[in-house]
Amino acid sequence: MRWLTILLLLFVTVETSAQEDSVRRVQYTPEFRFNDGIYLNFSQVKNNAPIPAIRIVSNNDPFDHNFYKDLTQNKTIGFFDAFGAQQEVQTSQIWGYAQDGKLYVQYNGEFNRIPVIGRVCHFIADITIVNTYHDPYYHDYYNYGYYNPYSYRSGYPRTTRSKELRQYIIDFETGKVMSFDRSSVQAMLIEDPELYDEFMSLKKRKQNELLFFFIRRLNEKNPVYFPVR
Repeated sequence: MRWLTILLLLFVTVETSAQEDSVRRVQYTPEFRFNDGIYLNFSQVKNNAPIPAIRIVSNNDPFDHNFYKDLTQNKTIGFFDAFGAQQEVQTSQIWGYAQDGKLYVQYNGEFNRIPVIGRVCHFIADITIVNTYHDPYYHDYYNYGYYNPYSYRSGYPRTTRSKELRQYIIDFETGKVMSFDRSSVQAMLIEDPELYDEFMSLKKRKQNELLFFFIRRLNEKNPVYFPVR
């Protein structure tokens, strides 16, 4: 708990000085660095206000490059709230974290970096696909018809698991995560009549080819801003 004691002392100093700082908002650019810490929800992301390492209960070195990556391997995360009361949250319930200024979102139990941030964010996630089918050549030895020659079985269900890379987008207004496809991009473009009409004038094949192109244009026309101290 040595790190915890040191961090709590730092926390008091930082919190006191932070109250004196004025908050301003800056437009997001690829050079923007998010505040490192645990983001419990999307509101904290929009406010660039995570729970920093100085408030997290951990025996690990908070200056270690993999601090948050290792921290999120635990089932729960302990931290001190704004009132100094110790809290605990299930890791599966947090939105994500930022490490070295880069943002990671939790999806399907994994933390994935978000390389494209704007009105529409984009990320890639590893998804586990579970398939169940009946194998006519696989039978339970003890329950097979050997013991009852009049029984009939068509095999037992078998399950296979595989991993696939899938693309997703995040609506930065609501935090909603959607599959990256023609219908989701179309839904996002509705707020910009000019882009929407241009997109809808294309054939479906061309729309699918230009999904990234229209997301980039929507982001350029609708920049997002984050508070910084």
